[in-house]
Amino acid sequence: MDDVEAALKKRASIPMHVVGGIAVVLNLLVVVVFARTKQLRIKYYGFVFNLVLADIAFPAILITMVHFKHVATVVALARSFFLTGQLSILAVAVNRLLALSLMPPARYDAVVTPVRMVVACLLIWILSAVLFLPTTYLQDPTINWLIQALLPIFILIITAVLYLVVFRKISNYTPPLASAAGTSNIDGQTGTRLRQTRHLMVTFTIIFVASAVCWLPFCVGFFIMFAHGEPTLSVVVFLLYSYAALLMNSVLNPFIYFWRFREGREGFYRLLCACSSRWKHQAETDASTVAETEMLH
Repeated sequence: MDDVEAALKKRASIPMHVVGGIAVVLNLLVVVVFARTKQLRIKYYGFVFNLVLADIAFPAILITMVHFKHVATVVALARSFFLTGQLSILAVAVNRLLALSLMPPARYDAVVTPVRMVVACLLIWILSAVLFLPTTYLQDPTINWLIQALLPIFILIITAVLYLVVFRKISNYTPPLASAAGTSNIDGQTGTRLRQTRHLMVTFTIIFVASAVCWLPFCVGFFIMFAHGEPTLSVVVFLLYSYAALLMNSVLNPFIYFWRFREGREGFYRLLCACSSRWKHQAETDASTVAETEMLH
């Protein structure tokens, strides 16, 4: 019986390992594109990059957790990194709400500086750890299961409400009268900020919906385990498959970035062209070396 259980668990964990590995590779590619593309290294994309880092850390630690599930620190880090991704999506709405509330745009730029954006990203990682590290050592595991089921849903609800508030603020925006002195320039900046906000919010709405779909099986699994009061074999196997669905969110995000962000697309194309040119040059060099060697013989 133990051999059957082990075989079922091993088979159920294979999709998670495959999807997790793909997620890490794709998001590392996004990091390379960010590093090579100056237009992406601005505060506008601050929380996007924070989400990319979370989408690398979470799959890596989740795969580790399967092999070291009895190590409390590894379990705590997996929960913490998952929460970091959730809070990064939430932070985008908060940031865009600030961008729309602090008008003219110069006020927002004075308040939300690149340094403060970095600090905010670090605080997300710290807050995630603070929320989950203590709960890992709770004596009653059912409380942990309930927290893991409810917390993603709670954050999804808050995020949805904030996204609706931002979209409502965009639709209700009324430009100032053009007759006011200096209004024309400010109104142009405000219009640009509105377009940027609308584009980013639509992008993250797509990410948000994809996240909700991918997270749902995970939440359902922990609800079932909480209701049973113990981790039955069928629930554990279901959870292992739900991890693959959970990690699918980290796989989808890079495709959404390259689809929605023109700078990311152009940076990716330049990276491909650079690699292609390098390979072509290397192939020509190798062919030349072979030809010279054959002439010597």
